[in-house]
Amino acid sequence: MNKKVKKELFNGLADWIIDKEPNYPSFGECKLWIKKQNSQYVISKNDEKEILMFLTYLPMSQKMNSVLYAKYLEQIHSK
Repeated sequence: MNKKVKKELFNGLADWIIDKEPNYPSFGECKLWIKKQNSQYVISKNDEKEILMFLTYLPMSQKMNSVLYAKYLEQIHSK
């Protein structure tokens, strides 16, 4: 698989994970999602680490964005 295919696939995965907020998918569900999108794609150990990173940091980032937005909502609307 070329890097462009992987990049598109993993960008789609990241979007899908974020769209599942607040019920984020499991590691297994992410692997199944990849297989549904591209049945020819072979998930490597490095890919598995990247999926785990997505599952750790994307929800954390979404939570932080929500907290910051709520904290500064009044300032955002007044500008």
